[in-house]
Amino acid sequence: MKKQLFLTLLILSLTQYSAYSKELVESPADLEKTFNETFYETPFMPLPDVEVKSGNQTKPVKGTPVFKKVRVKVTNYLRERDYKKTQELIEKEKQLQAQQDSEDEENLQKELNINFKSSQKDKKSKSVSKGQKESSETAEEQSNSQEKTLELEGSVKEQSTSNNVVLDADNIDFDDETQNITATGRPILKFPQQNVILKADRMVYNKDSNILKAYGNVELVRDGNTMYGEYMQVNMNEESAFMDNFSAKESFMTVTARKSEMEGDKVILHDGKIESKESYILNLQTKMIGGNNFNNMIIDDEDRSSISDDVGDTAVHVKADEIYVNAKKNNDVITLKKAKISYGDHELFTIPSITAHTNKKREFFEANYPEFGSRGKLGMYIGPGFVFDTPLQDGSTVKILPILNNKSGIGFGGLLKYRSATNFTDLGYGSSADVFIMKGKQYLDDKLYLQYGANSYMDEWFFGPRMPKYMAELVYKDTTVVPSTIKEGLDLNFSHRFAFGYMQNNDQNRKGENIPASDIGTLRTRYMAEVSQSLFKYHDKENLRYFDLDLVLQGSAALYGTGDTQFVGRLGPRIHSQYKYWMQDVGFFAAAYQDGTPMAMYDMYRYGHASVYLREALRVHKYLTLAWSGTLTLTGDSPNGQMFQENSFIIALGPDDFKINFGYDWVRRQTYFSFVIAMDTKGSSLEFDKMVIKNPDRLSRTDREEPELIVFDDEGQVNKNVSHKKMMYAEVIELEDPDKESI
Repeated sequence: MKKQLFLTLLILSLTQYSAYSKELVESPADLEKTFNETFYETPFMPLPDVEVKSGNQTKPVKGTPVFKKVRVKVTNYLRERDYKKTQELIEKEKQLQAQQDSEDEENLQKELNINFKSSQKDKKSKSVSKGQKESSETAEEQSNSQEKTLELEGSVKEQSTSNNVVLDADNIDFDDETQNITATGRPILKFPQQNVILKADRMVYNKDSNILKAYGNVELVRDGNTMYGEYMQVNMNEESAFMDNFSAKESFMTVTARKSEMEGDKVILHDGKIESKESYILNLQTKMIGGNNFNNMIIDDEDRSSISDDVGDTAVHVKADEIYVNAKKNNDVITLKKAKISYGDHELFTIPSITAHTNKKREFFEANYPEFGSRGKLGMYIGPGFVFDTPLQDGSTVKILPILNNKSGIGFGGLLKYRSATNFTDLGYGSSADVFIMKGKQYLDDKLYLQYGANSYMDEWFFGPRMPKYMAELVYKDTTVVPSTIKEGLDLNFSHRFAFGYMQNNDQNRKGENIPASDIGTLRTRYMAEVSQSLFKYHDKENLRYFDLDLVLQGSAALYGTGDTQFVGRLGPRIHSQYKYWMQDVGFFAAAYQDGTPMAMYDMYRYGHASVYLREALRVHKYLTLAWSGTLTLTGDSPNGQMFQENSFIIALGPDDFKINFGYDWVRRQTYFSFVIAMDTKGSSLEFDKMVIKNPDRLSRTDREEPELIVFDDEGQVNKNVSHKKMMYAEVIELEDPDKESI
């Protein structure tokens, strides 16, 4: 019976690769939300997310950072210890109360006995005789009562035996000659402990051969996941099984196969297809330079343009000869052999072989495809990619890219990309620029992370991306929302950020600046905070009119290892508006500051005592959108004496579901190139002649249990407070700006 259960569970796990969205994503909206969160907030692809709040939007944590694991385990230990102490005190109080009740009962009985003896002295002998009789009857009743009490003392013991299999059928027949047990009338075979149910029109089990066969409308169900077939056979002796005309539906994906079988630790699907039969628009977008995200523009449905208007069918089709899925202990590795990629009716290209690596929760993804793009001081680069699993962290990978780069001539070098559920690190070198670059984050807890880099733009919150020569910094960032502070729907947002680390000054001036060079490196402690109060909102979606007004207060205080300090305070209104197809964000800040930073090239305050920022986007035509971003210093006290401290533009070409963006950042001297895709999943498919899944019982599952906070209810039962992000990953084009743009 254990073999039968084992085989049943193995077969059921088939859908976890091809359509594991039921377990990891509840709906297509979850999938789209995951992409928008990942790519809008974090330019690298794909990254673990810490909790980030923007206005009322909260983005959950992915992965379990090491400090969080320790924190949860320590918290659980303290909670259990306190609970045990509380239970011990309660038990002592119960014992003391029981002892007190017993003493009170004895004292009361003694008092009653004394009163009874005193009253009996005045009675006659007849009364004495009658009293003896009553006493005898009372003693007999007490004896009977005591005997009954003894029978009820102690706990009631129940002999419980677990039912490995429960069969529910209208008719069950046994044939002595063939040794067949046949169940008909839509029999249902249940495995209660494993939560597995097998249904069919008819089932036959042969005792001699130890083979179970299910005929007609076969359903295999576990935890709400269902597989369908016309015929299923399980051989308990050889530990093999197969199913004819296999199919399964998970969320918006449907999986079918002519035949499925199991051999040892492998499950094999033959002549199969994974297809989306429902219409759903999947938005994939990236962060815009200058903070200009014109993809948020509200567009009337009648004015939307689609690539399908010109080319017809826009579904993506992949046909592969073979697919191999190796479910390792900490990684899942997927390989496609001879994969033909088609867009609608047009075949684009053929990939001889591609291998993708992902961890069990699908929190990141790497594949051995080539990359090209630009990267800060490195310049333009291009090169092939090779991915390897590593034992450093659960499910981590390393991608190595030999590259050619062009900064001041053609050179060569290499990039190394490390990914795990809680870390990303990029390293690189190019001989053309003779420069070493690095950028990375290690998440330690939900709101605590370590960021480090070299010759790369690093996150400095509302000061904008800044490039140190070297830096390593511990950062804590959190946001609190106070809803409806002055009126319903008008919220107050408080965000703050504390950072401590070491950094070295940059060795390159921005455009137009003439700051003396300095190689100084020092410690820096900085606290930043922002209070934003929503003052007014007007939304008229039908007429495409929007107006949001906020009042913003920002402050920053920094102390350097040299004893120098930097203080900045800013106050002003912030407006987001849209009128028809003109969208803009405008903000004005009046600032007071004292800037004594010893690392002027890196982190001096550049926006003066009064500044305004502008984000403009204009939809000129359904195939053309223009966008511009800038920050202007109005008081003439910027480091370079110029008005523009941020200045970049973007031109977006193409329909709304497939835009190509070109841009340039004059301040950071960076080019920008990206795709924005809104793909309709209906009709998209992956066909295969053969799919082999090795160790399917480990697919999407890890041997390591994630620590979870525990609580105790009123009855002392332990409840786990589980909160995790359900997601699913699919590959898109890799992009980064302003530090990196790559495909």
